[in-house]
Formats: sequence, structure tokens, C-alpha cells
Amino acid sequence: MSTRPLIEMSRTHPPLVPDVFDPEYREALANVMARFTPSEMIGAHRWMGTDADRAAGAIFTGQRLGVVPEPGRVVVTNGTQSAFNMLLGGLVGRDNVLAVECLTYPPILVLARRLGFIPKGVEMDEEGIIPEALEELCRSHSPKALYLLSTLQNPTTATMSTTRRMAIADLARRYDFQIIEDDIYSLLPESNLPPISAYAPERSWYLLGVAKSIAAGFKVAYVVAPSVRLAEQQFWPGVRATFWMAAPISAAVSTQLIDTGGAERIVAAVRHEMRARHSLLEPKLKSFDAVTREGALHVWIRLPKALCGKELADLIRLRGVSVGTGDPYTLPGFVTPQALRIGIGHAKSHAELIEAVEVVAECHDHFLRTAA
Repeated sequence: MSTRPLIEMSRTHPPLVPDVFDPEYREALANVMARFTPSEMIGAHRWMGTDADRAAGAIFTGQRLGVVPEPGRVVVTNGTQSAFNMLLGGLVGRDNVLAVECLTYPPILVLARRLGFIPKGVEMDEEGIIPEALEELCRSHSPKALYLLSTLQNPTTATMSTTRRMAIADLARRYDFQIIEDDIYSLLPESNLPPISAYAPERSWYLLGVAKSIAAGFKVAYVVAPSVRLAEQQFWPGVRATFWMAAPISAAVSTQLIDTGGAERIVAAVRHEMRARHSLLEPKLKSFDAVTREGALHVWIRLPKALCGKELADLIRLRGVSVGTGDPYTLPGFVTPQALRIGIGHAKSHAELIEAVEVVAECHDHFLRTAA
């Protein structure tokens, strides 16, 4: 068993880029504090965001949507999980069906138990949700909404083609369900396709947070609602009491970073570092059945049938490296894929990243020999 500190590779955190992030954040914070007194800043909730916050969120999300949405449609939230808490309760509701990828973000399953909605998995291929499988679910269970990631799906890194995105948008119109699109990983690829929400804006709830592209602890996410009225209906504080509002200082700093171009410069630095990490790992991954894509913060390693992902992950942890498996993502009724999910952004250095992947490779080879 390793005696050194555990190398954390189970999370999809973006890499630290202190040479760019630190001066940009410090300057943004200083500018915010120069404009507002502490009592003005913290003395009241910003609710859905100030006019300036929502205008900045419109610019930030507009870079992906292809058009800057009306600021009144934008809601500033305390990260994507807080937004889910409001959207899934309001758009789906108790005893109604939410369609999700058959491997879905684990907090969705936690919220299902808390809020009483029923998650139903849709089969996936290398592009994500299969339209024919989604249509079959629509005919049999009439989902109120669909939650998905169209770009760098978690955990598989599946990314939809334009044809697939348009097909999902068409199904949403034909079967009258809402789209909840989590686009949090989409800023890191060099080039990217428009989100599904761009093809069906009248029924899409588009989410773009900063935790995966700027900093993991920066809890700000922007929701673009189909209309101003629906934004207020789902998020106005009188609707239900919860924790969804962004911290005033975080919202203000995010607005400042967007307005000055600092957010764009930080994202570019993270993108550059991820490109370097992918290049570094490419030769190391050739011995695995590994799936990843440009800009992805993790690698999905599919294991031979003889190997158990959880047992392999336990052995790797004993060697000092923490990795994820497919277990937390699997819906009831679906077979858990035997796979490892390895975050490549959280490692503190390139040397630590290589060390961790070499431990994974050694344990993988040991399990194969034992199984044989």
C-alpha cells in the first residue's frame, strides 16, 4: 500500500493555470471591491442576478448558442447542481418521467429520490443518446423533459454530430418535452458544434457553468430559459425556498471577468494546458481500450469482460491513485459498464499525471494476467 498522499484522478476538475488565473481573478476582485462597498455587495441577495450579471451571462452563453439571448431569459445560479434542483422539481415534478442518458450524472439520481420524479434511461452509442431509443421512450412513458450533455458526455465523452442534435430537437417538438441541456464541458474543445438548445430555443433550458472551464470552486452557472416569463416562473425566489442563488461576490467577479475578457483568457489557458496533457498521455493510452476527445477532462477506459471495474479501482487506490468507475452513473435496470473514469485535469503536475496513469496501467496489466 502506498504511503504517499493519494493522487486524485476521480474528479473532472480543470487544471490550475495560476499564471493566468491568479492575476485575472485578483484584478476582477479588486475592481468589484472598488465599485461596491462590502455592505452594498453582501447586504442583499442578487436573486436571479443583477441586470449587469444577467447581461454578462447572456454574452457568456451566447458564444455557444450563436446568438446573445435576451438578458431577462438568463438566471445566475450557484452552480449547475443548484439549477437542477429548481428545474427538475418545476419542469418534471413528482411521479413524472425525466429521460436521461443510460449513464447519467449521479446527482440526478439523488435528486430523483428527493423530488420524486422517475429517471428513465435511454440507450447510447458513440454519439450519446440514440434518437430511435428516445422516441420509443417517448411513446411508452411520455417524459416531461430530457436531461443530457451533447458535448463530452459524462462519463463516456460521447459528442453528438449536428445531425444527431437536430434529431433530438425534432423529437422534443414532436413529443412535447422540455430539453435541459448541460453544456458545462463545451468550452474546452478548440472547435465545437452548437448545442441542441440552439435548434429548439423555445423549449430548451440551457446550462453553462464555469466550474469545468475556469475553476472547480467557482460556483456560478448561467441558465438560459425559453422566455423571460418562464425564467421568472421557475426561479423567482417566491416559488420555492432553496439554495440556488449565486453568492453575490462570486456573481460580481464572474461578471467582471466576462466583461473584461478575463474569463476568455482563463479558458484559453485551461484549453492550452489540456491540449498538453492529452499529448502527453496519448502514447500511454495505447495499451488501453480508452475513449477520450479533444478538450475532455477525463478518459473513459473500457475494460475486458474478465475485469471488474470496482475491484480494479480498489487495487489502484491501494497503490495511491483514486479513479472513478461506471457504477455511480448507471441507472437501475441497466448493466453497469466495466470501465474506469480517469480525470486528467486535477493532477498537480505533468509528472504526477504520468505517475498516476502508469499506476493504472500496472494494475490493469496485473488484473489481466490474474484473470488469464
